[in-house]
Amino acid sequence: MNLRPRILLLTGLLIVVSAMAAWSATRGLAERIIEQWAVRYAEKQVLYDKARTLQPILRETALSRQLVSSERIRAWARHPDDPELTRQAIAEMENYRPNFADRSYFVALRGSGRYYHNNAKDEFAGRQLRYTLDAKKPADSWFYDIIRQQRDIHINVNPDINLGVTKLWIDVLIRDGNDILGVAGTGLDLTSFIRDVVDTTQPGITTLFVDHDGAIQAYRDESLIDFASITKTAGQHNSIDLLFDRAIDRTLIHAVMKELETEPATVISRFVERDGKRYLAGIAYLPEINWYEITLLDLDVLLPLSSFATLVLVYLLTLLTALVLFYLLLGHLILKPIRLLEQAIGRVRDGPWSSEELSAGGSDEISRLMGHFRDMANSVWQSRQQLEAKVRERTEALEYLSKTDEQTELLNRRGMTERIEAEISRARRERVDFGILWLDVDRFKEINDKHGHAMGDRALVTVADLIRSTIRPYDSAARWGGDEFLVLVHKCDAATLAALGERMRAAVAGSLQPVAADGRSLSLSVSIGGIVSRGDEGLERVLQRADRALYDAKSAGRNCFRLFSDTA
Repeated sequence: MNLRPRILLLTGLLIVVSAMAAWSATRGLAERIIEQWAVRYAEKQVLYDKARTLQPILRETALSRQLVSSERIRAWARHPDDPELTRQAIAEMENYRPNFADRSYFVALRGSGRYYHNNAKDEFAGRQLRYTLDAKKPADSWFYDIIRQQRDIHINVNPDINLGVTKLWIDVLIRDGNDILGVAGTGLDLTSFIRDVVDTTQPGITTLFVDHDGAIQAYRDESLIDFASITKTAGQHNSIDLLFDRAIDRTLIHAVMKELETEPATVISRFVERDGKRYLAGIAYLPEINWYEITLLDLDVLLPLSSFATLVLVYLLTLLTALVLFYLLLGHLILKPIRLLEQAIGRVRDGPWSSEELSAGGSDEISRLMGHFRDMANSVWQSRQQLEAKVRERTEALEYLSKTDEQTELLNRRGMTERIEAEISRARRERVDFGILWLDVDRFKEINDKHGHAMGDRALVTVADLIRSTIRPYDSAARWGGDEFLVLVHKCDAATLAALGERMRAAVAGSLQPVAADGRSLSLSVSIGGIVSRGDEGLERVLQRADRALYDAKSAGRNCFRLFSDTA
């Protein structure tokens, strides 16, 4: 068989195999894209619903807090039988009523058990006292359970049998110090809340809210809502477990809720099953009301796999075109690896080089050749980088040595000169002051003459160590020459500089001194001159003034500090 039919046969086989592989890969890719998109979508949807949920509740909670903080309400709660206080308190409650979203309020007093309420219709004007709570009545147990738990705020979905309404109640404790005087708050119409927040019209999205025990507090199916959760034990709740078929999913949701208690600012997404279908559950914690929001996304509705049909078709057509081009340009493809190899040689020569840029060739021989070249190029490039790193290291070491005094390991004159010039520029630019301290070891020549230069060197090292331990980490110190030292003080005023100079002088005078050959301790001291500059003068002028201040310190008898003064 000739070469052309062989190539045609091979190309046809490649088209069939590639098409099958493309479909499998595209399907897997589409599923991964859906999952990744769904996770991000779930997080954004949960955060959006969280904001919508908290906005009305937090507003009502804030108003309820203001109500219970009223001095009139507290005074009345302490003396519930006082007619005048009762009148003032009712007037205060009526002032708050129009501000609540539901235009209603309630106040229950612990001392008397009296329950006060008025609604949006002002139906109970003049007779706000609706009834008296009884601890023996199950319908009133919510009040005593809230007081017993001692939580300042409690959100509870509950029907009020006496008032004939079912609401999302916001209960806030009335406190007088550590004493609980009662409970006050308002309610949001449960049906409106579910319609506006929970029962979204977008298909494929289900939102519900549960408390810390997993009891359902708000859900589109009101028959599953766990009313009066506060009065029930753990086994009596209509919990989130009712929504999931598998025990593993129920355990997973509770584990995520527990995890969110320590990280309330995050949203956690997990895949679960419900009614035999796969959902993505996005879960967030609402610490302000101690609820959890759970949003279930039906991926088959929100982003069905059929949405990728066009993508699959385009992918297959592109693959077919590529394979046809492969047949037509087969001869040219042999040259591509060689061209890549030539380009790689240029990159090795000129840099930068990356072995990932050199792909495999079109035949076994070319592949082996390119592999050998990659190994060689990597070796050459690594050697070059190592050499350049050593050069940089040596350069940095030389630079350090050129600016450091070998004996004291402080900056030398060159290093300090650069620091001062840079500080002058910075001070001029930022309009801040800096300081210079010029130190001279008193009677240093006598130390050398009496005890030898080795002892003099030890004295210099001692002074250098004391300077280094006295200055701040961001200040600079240098051995200026001989027995003189220079200190650059960053951002300071005259008082700060004087305090530092005096502290440095005292540190030298009071330190443990080097011991002479005869066993006696040397007495060291320094004379220090200081100046404060704002950068409006050059290096030479700064040093002249510092030298003048040092001269004044020596003239004053040594072992002292003098700050430069133009009037001196």
